[in-house]
Amino acid sequence: MSTSETDPLVRDRVNGWIGAINPITRRLVNERTAYESQLIPVSQYVAVSCIEAFLRYPEAIEVITAARSPADIGAMARRPSCQANSVFLWGVANFFLIGRNVMNMVDPSIDAGAVGLARAETVLEFWAQTSMSYRGGSHLHAGEVGDRNDVLGADLVETLVAGVTPVDDRRQERIRRANATIINHLFLLYFDTRVGHGDTGPYQLGDGRTLVVRDYFRLGRSDFAWSNVAADVPFVNLTAAFVLGDGVEISITDYGTTVSSPEDYLEHLVGFGLWSTDGVAPGGAPRLLDDDDMDRVAMACRAAQKRHYRDIVAMTRDQRISCGAYVYFTFLRPFAELAGVTNEIDWACPRDTPDELYQLVTVEGDPPEQDSDAAPFALYS
Repeated sequence: MSTSETDPLVRDRVNGWIGAINPITRRLVNERTAYESQLIPVSQYVAVSCIEAFLRYPEAIEVITAARSPADIGAMARRPSCQANSVFLWGVANFFLIGRNVMNMVDPSIDAGAVGLARAETVLEFWAQTSMSYRGGSHLHAGEVGDRNDVLGADLVETLVAGVTPVDDRRQERIRRANATIINHLFLLYFDTRVGHGDTGPYQLGDGRTLVVRDYFRLGRSDFAWSNVAADVPFVNLTAAFVLGDGVEISITDYGTTVSSPEDYLEHLVGFGLWSTDGVAPGGAPRLLDDDDMDRVAMACRAAQKRHYRDIVAMTRDQRISCGAYVYFTFLRPFAELAGVTNEIDWACPRDTPDELYQLVTVEGDPPEQDSDAAPFALYS
């Protein structure tokens, strides 16, 4: 087959995946709260990371799947504190496709013919197989099943619920403050993006109560080159169980975001527990913590956030773009970790973006307006 010829069966399969992605991504993007940092060039680093994903994900995924099947990776990810989660799955597919959109405007040759189609098949087949295994069904997105992300097994849910203790007004406020502090720290640590924490569920407990499980990822020192600011945070990964009383309707999007009615679901918090998986073997039971541990984490996060803010202020604009691009490009990294091949992939970012294209996509200013009704990604012809 020449590079200009495409296999209709492959094309239809790839187009089927894009067709499944388009309505979910359109809805998620349209519902997302707009945010533009005055400090960090978010739109610019996202563009760079997506170009890198388009250029490099196919080869990286071949390394991952040579070591472990997507089905195995998806099944392994169904555990607390694993960041190979719904939003990172969404990112693997969407960042590649956003990068494809950009490259097709400046150099469509890499996406042309059978070669381009094969590259898309590599990424999207990995995403689809991993996603279905992670979700334990035939659906690719939480949005296909009413925004349900209930990926933890019954035994794990039972373990978490067993460690939950009652919440009164005073403890509720303590939990609320700590949760906000930790999330604010993670938001800045991940360069003004919300993926440092993620929810799964809702898990219906059969007595009118609902469980939401929240993971806080890489709170301390990690692969982030700037994470030394968080060296004093006493735990790297945390998992929290929020048990909500009767009368609260919960859904959890593909972004791992809890949407509730009434909106302030923490007003209806009746039980809470906190765990860490640090030092726990894969599949092992997480270690139950107490509220004093939670407060210690929050205090350390507050101090780390102040140090990190000062460090970001001292960075050049290109350094800020590089850090943010690394965060997004390495959405694939948790899957490589599960496959045991993290060190076999070069995670440096940016690396392959042509200089002239880098200059084009990182200019200051707002990104162009997108048609909110248009399909985000074109099908292959």
